[in-house]
Amino acid sequence: MTLISQPSVTVSKVPASSAVGNAAQKVLFVGQKLTAGTATAGALYSSIENDGSEDTLFGAGSMLSNMIKAAKKINNISRFDAISLADAESAVAATGTIAFSGTATAAGSLNIYVGSKINNKYVLPVALNATAASLATALAALINADTKAPVTAAADTVTVTLTARNKGLEGNKIGIAIDNSVAGITTTLTAFANGTLSPTLTNIFSVLGDERYQTVVFPSSYEYDFVTKDFLDGRFNVDDAMMQGVAICGLTDTLSNLKTAANALNTQSLVILGDKTETGDTHKGSSMLELDYVKAAQFAAFRALKFTDGIDLSRYIVTTGGALDYFGGTHMASFPYFNTPMPYLPLVPQGKGFTKTEIEELYTVGISILGNNLSGTSVLCGEIVTTYKTDVASNPDETWKYLESVDTASAGAEYMFNNLKKDYAQSRLTEGDLIAGYSMANEGKIRATFSNYYGVLSSKGYVLFEAGDEAIKAFQDSLIISIDKIKGKISATMKPVIVSQLRGIQALLQIAFSVK
Repeated sequence: MTLISQPSVTVSKVPASSAVGNAAQKVLFVGQKLTAGTATAGALYSSIENDGSEDTLFGAGSMLSNMIKAAKKINNISRFDAISLADAESAVAATGTIAFSGTATAAGSLNIYVGSKINNKYVLPVALNATAASLATALAALINADTKAPVTAAADTVTVTLTARNKGLEGNKIGIAIDNSVAGITTTLTAFANGTLSPTLTNIFSVLGDERYQTVVFPSSYEYDFVTKDFLDGRFNVDDAMMQGVAICGLTDTLSNLKTAANALNTQSLVILGDKTETGDTHKGSSMLELDYVKAAQFAAFRALKFTDGIDLSRYIVTTGGALDYFGGTHMASFPYFNTPMPYLPLVPQGKGFTKTEIEELYTVGISILGNNLSGTSVLCGEIVTTYKTDVASNPDETWKYLESVDTASAGAEYMFNNLKKDYAQSRLTEGDLIAGYSMANEGKIRATFSNYYGVLSSKGYVLFEAGDEAIKAFQDSLIISIDKIKGKISATMKPVIVSQLRGIQALLQIAFSVK
């Protein structure tokens, strides 16, 4: 068939001009596996499913499996990846003991906890006239029936010896507690100890290539330099990429040792969740009887969740005046971490943990604390601080003291980076006027672009930068742009004023006895 079609008409379609959002959250877990796990030590496992496959990959009850299982209680949406490590060849497993003595003069039960007060509770029935040896045998059986427990148990007459499933230093921090008693029966706890050697960490991050993780979770017994100085610090500011992330770990120790550890550190890339070592007769280990890496994993899971667009955060938000803050997104970078409920962590028993004065001392040196609310009914995040304290010249500097400040600046920088990439993917550079209809850039256009970005980042949906005419003018006045046509480069410096958090209110109440 012969057709005539004149004039020739072509309508081409191009993408809509819309802003580019920030990257989806990814969390990397680093920890030890068991020999029963199918994972290859040192390999990267991406996008771990919500089907319990962490037990198959890393071994049920392993450090890494328990990390991921804890995180998925809070967040089964974000991408979770893992690098699994084998126990060091010459490592020794930590051990603790529970010894029984006497004969029961009444029936009852004992509540015994090993590792976690929520996940590893063992209710041991005690019959009238039950012997210490029978109780030891029964308790060992209860613990060994718990395939998710971080330990195995063996009864030898009246003593149950608990052995960490993973060998190494981290096992020394496994807690043990008993919170009730039965007439005639005495229990004696020996804290976990004698675990030695962490896995070899050299070059473990080489499998990541240029993959970015906003959060990295690792056990504090691995030391800090391997994940901060050797990995994340170098990614905080890099050329032509957004790679920054923050490492989270838990650390149980004495007040003095925690302060010493934090004082030796100075990086915006590390958050340490501190807890107190208890040494009482019925409670050995962390005051919040939970594994340190589980605390870190759950906080990391929430951090990833809060930045996920549109996700319902109502379980974790206590604000009364910000309906939009009940939903996740980039705007949550400037929202306080403190007072965030952590529903899957156990309460700190009355009389244990750090005092208010001690908590303030820990904040000052860069240790964050999770603890009970005032009514003692739930666990909340306190101030979340990094270990950053001084600038490169060793001058006191609070720029990156709070994790919210790191998050806010990083989120703003990422938005600008992504949209500069999009808006100037192909463009001419000139010091003269722009010619309509052509892709061109000059100082005026670049200035207008940054002003537009500031307007977006200070408005609904972001609230990262100060809003209002005065703040915008201050930003514009700070903006310095220079052009190098030979190299085809534009350099820009600016001082956006970020939104902070309301951390305290002081009011003076003067008493009066008359309105006259």
